[in-house]
Amino acid sequence: MNFRAIAIVVFLVTVSGGLMVHFRQQSLTETKKAAADAAGIPVPPKSGPYGKLVLVDEPLFDFGLMEQGQKGSHEFKIRNDGPGFLKLVARKDDHTCQCTLGSLGTEGLKPGEETTVTMNWDIQKPVTNFDHAANIRSDDPERPVTMFRVRGLVGRRLVSNSGNEMMVGMLSDTKLTERVFVVHSEIVDAFEITKLEPSTPLIEASSRQLSGEELKTATVDKAAEFIEKTKSNPMMMDTKATLKLKDQEAKNQQSKGAGPLVQKHDDAEHPNDDFASRKPAAKSGNEVKVVFKSGFPIGKFRESLIIHTDIPETPPMVFVFTGGRAGPVQILSTPGTSWSPEDSLLRLGRFRAQEGKKAKLMFFIKKSETPWEITEAKLSPSFMKFQLTKDENFKGAGRDRYDFLLEIPAGETPLSLSAGSLGSIILNTTHPEAKLIQIEVDFTSY
Repeated sequence: MNFRAIAIVVFLVTVSGGLMVHFRQQSLTETKKAAADAAGIPVPPKSGPYGKLVLVDEPLFDFGLMEQGQKGSHEFKIRNDGPGFLKLVARKDDHTCQCTLGSLGTEGLKPGEETTVTMNWDIQKPVTNFDHAANIRSDDPERPVTMFRVRGLVGRRLVSNSGNEMMVGMLSDTKLTERVFVVHSEIVDAFEITKLEPSTPLIEASSRQLSGEELKTATVDKAAEFIEKTKSNPMMMDTKATLKLKDQEAKNQQSKGAGPLVQKHDDAEHPNDDFASRKPAAKSGNEVKVVFKSGFPIGKFRESLIIHTDIPETPPMVFVFTGGRAGPVQILSTPGTSWSPEDSLLRLGRFRAQEGKKAKLMFFIKKSETPWEITEAKLSPSFMKFQLTKDENFKGAGRDRYDFLLEIPAGETPLSLSAGSLGSIILNTTHPEAKLIQIEVDFTSY
């Protein structure tokens, strides 16, 4: 083969290879375009003229303050400032709330023409702040995706920073126990507490309206305030404490169920600010003072206070108090018996129903003029039995000792008593300061 023939062969191979690459690239381009079309994503034309997406107003709308259950709507305007048509698409999987586009021509938005992006939202969850977004896709090669956001704070008509339950602890027998908390509204400018309804006569409650400064002080978020101060003065606390508080703040926001964003943007249109840490301010509030009077039963208690207000369309708030009272009675466990004085709970553990179970507690009773006796006993389940024996050899100053033996008879039906369905022992006694003793029982027989 001469030199001319070799050159011809090389030329043909090169040309064929180039054609194969060209057709392969064209095939890949067509495949990508087909995939984009199938996904509803506009693809810029191969050559101009192109449309140009311009925002007529801000892409971020802050609605301020709304309530759970309310619905909102806002229109954003888009204009085509390019020489070509502008295609726009609002896909369902590109937004976290309902989003619709205004009227578009068959070829898209004409040069100089405007349309709207309407976002509708419904605040269904009891969140602190609401932040949702929608992505609009276009065939503008310089702006294929534009994010629109709506956000704002979600206020509550009646709330307490203490939550709806308070641990009172052990009541004192020498002085009255008092607790104070604040209920406030993030919606109404003023309200009155019309009625305080305790679950027992042993609770006495009163209320008073707070001034603006008192309300601000009583409802301030101490952890958030401390973190804000440390941003400007990191020397106020060490790094570990800072990280711990920030981690707790992040968990608090996550537990409140703040709505997720479609994606993050750090540009001028979607600024990075401290919105996630913002909370609605208290507009009005009342201080509630609760006094626990003498006479509470020995053992654990759980009582409530129903707070009625004049806030329209707002149900009463139920505030729960838990605690206990030891009084003139001290109950101690014996070896092999599990006893929790804080919870007034006797734990018998797991045992075979055919074998039964016994447990012994020691009662130390403050002496009184009347000999101490149990006048009535209510046990649940009813097959439980008890025996009370005075220790005549005990010589404690001002106290008597009694052995309290509880028995689960052998052969009873297997039963599981745990949190939410505990057994109970209620003892009525002759002691003037301990007329009622309550003990809860936890066990599983099989």
